Amino acid sequence: MLAFERFQGMDASFWAFVKYISENLGYTERGEGLVKKYPISTIKALCMERGINASEDTIVCAAQYSKMRADLLNRFAESMLMDAETASEEFRNWEILHSVGNYYCKLPLNKQKGAMKQVAFFTAIINIIAEKTIREITGNTRSLGFDDDPRGLVYVWDDNNRIIGASSRRFDGAYPSIESPKMVWEIKEYYYATTFGSRVADGVYETQLDGFEFKELYDRTGRKVYHVLFIDAYRTWWVQGKSYLCRLIDAMNSGVVDEVIVGREVLTRWPELLRSIIEE
Repeated sequence: MLAFERFQGMDASFWAFVKYISENLGYTERGEGLVKKYPISTIKALCMERGINASEDTIVCAAQYSKMRADLLNRFAESMLMDAETASEEFRNWEILHSVGNYYCKLPLNKQKGAMKQVAFFTAIINIIAEKTIREITGNTRSLGFDDDPRGLVYVWDDNNRIIGASSRRFDGAYPSIESPKMVWEIKEYYYATTFGSRVADGVYETQLDGFEFKELYDRTGRKVYHVLFIDAYRTWWVQGKSYLCRLIDAMNSGVVDEVIVGREVLTRWPELLRSIIEE
């Protein structure tokens, strides 16, 4: 999923207004299982009731944005999200390639216990597709070509080898490495989560923190680190977490996250994105 061109460059006050009306009008249509959109009249009524001073243009833009956000999530994101069984079946197809192609990338296990302790299906698919794409572009089959398990913070150097930026957290992957990367990514797969707990919510907030750091780095130095978030798990994100999906779309459109890749979208968008970054 990519940001809407229509809302590029909107200032922080607009996104604060979007957050305010979303919180007060609700993120979902009760009984319908869909993300809500807000008519102009409804936003005006809320502003009048709460004594909020908002221009006509701001209200119209917020209404348009809410419709585009709802359409993206209702018509696209929901259909892309996988459950554990579907993700497992998809992974098995890629696991064969990993084996016969003598791939180097890791196929990490999740953090569950007992019968739920499995390969982290989504992460493994992301890793295999990344290695496959890099091999196809570079012809290199002797090394991995990206960092599939960063064990440190991201550091960015300028052309004079001075450190000009650093991340506060570690990431799940980076290209070509965590040293002055062109791209970093985080993966939030929660197939076995039974409730939308603080761990999931904290993951959303952490992503926003990371994005603010990269945005500040770009504004200050012009050095771009493309910041991608991968998410999957139908029950967690769609059944229980629609409000957080909305917040991720808001973060993406406000420039805090460059792209959010959802479930099956990884099969088509991820190699396309990686190719564009490598060939840039």
